Amino acid sequence: FQRVSPMEVSPHDPHVVYYGSQYLYRSSNGGVNWERISPDLTAHPAGTQGASGEPITRDATGEEVYSTLYTIRESPVQAGVIWTGSNDGPIYVTRDNGKTWTNVTPKGLEPGGRVQNIEPSPHSAARAYAAIYRYLLGDFRPYIYRTDDFGAHWTLLTDGHNGIASDEPTRVVREDPVRAGLLYAGTEFGMYISFDNGGHWQTFQLNLPHTPVTDIKLAHG
Repeated sequence: FQRVSPMEVSPHDPHVVYYGSQYLYRSSNGGVNWERISPDLTAHPAGTQGASGEPITRDATGEEVYSTLYTIRESPVQAGVIWTGSNDGPIYVTRDNGKTWTNVTPKGLEPGGRVQNIEPSPHSAARAYAAIYRYLLGDFRPYIYRTDDFGAHWTLLTDGHNGIASDEPTRVVREDPVRAGLLYAGTEFGMYISFDNGGHWQTFQLNLPHTPVTDIKLAHG
């Protein structure tokens, strides 16, 4: 488990909680008991998942544990559709509440990047978005993807020429809960908005300082 191990409360049952190491765990009684509901959902390259710093100076914080899950999200539209992303690249989805899992990592995506954020659409169970972060590997390009068929196919929404610069790493993407296709993105340098489901982006910086936007919470009054 990382120090920043992901946790998700089910949008369908507040007693159901998900928690991630390289596996996905679920509790149905608020954390009193847990069950493992997945295989290893990471790429698990050789030499990983051990205590970092071993065998000489072991890190007790868990901060550098690799490879582990980094994001867990259940569809707010359909219970039992659960998405995971790891800090070494793979995206998995289950459509039967954890009984079976499918690796739906976008084809052509180079291995090793961190799946920083997955956003299951509040409008369609088949649609989800992913923000992937690769600058720690020397790749500063933005990676925001959309799938409309449970991950069978993905569309890259950031080609470096449609509003988000080619050297601006992406950290988070969210879809508006009221208006389908209205997207908000946070990058290493600020905030963006798309009115056409990621076809084009424009700055939404306004008077914000230029700083990493690592997460976005949408609140409608």
